[in-house]
Amino acid sequence: MLGIGVHVDEETQLRAGLKISLFDISDPRNPTENATFIDEGAYSSGGNDFKAFRFLTQSKKLILPKSEWTWGSKGNFDGFVVYDVSLGDITSSYEIEHASAYTMNHGCWYNAHMPARSFVFQSKLTTILSHSVISTDLADGDELWNMTLGEGLTDKDNCWEYFF
Repeated sequence: MLGIGVHVDEETQLRAGLKISLFDISDPRNPTENATFIDEGAYSSGGNDFKAFRFLTQSKKLILPKSEWTWGSKGNFDGFVVYDVSLGDITSSYEIEHASAYTMNHGCWYNAHMPARSFVFQSKLTTILSHSVISTDLADGDELWNMTLGEGLTDKDNCWEYFF
């Protein structure tokens, strides 16, 4: 069983990041955590929106939305991460960036917002998030195409913040 949630700092008891856990439930009375991945400072809507993430059973890949917000112009991320999941191990394979740290702070955004969604067809991964749709090769993470809502929007009087 795969669990997606919040990593909490044991000392401060404050939210510290994203936690992904793999549990062995072969003995339902005694489930054991056999793999953990912690992404400090990250958040995922997949923890409260079951349509936001996807697990591919054949390739053992987890596709999960991820956000990081630093309140500055560096270190921000909004996109997806593809993880490889195996018994005893969860590793990050690649990231799909839907908005760069710079454009999140300095871009001109359309006033619509799409929830995190993903789908796979013929080994092509399509991710939908916030203001963009991106198609990626599932095997290697190479971007195939990218479409942005409000592309070319320049009227600063009608711009919205990235996270509104």
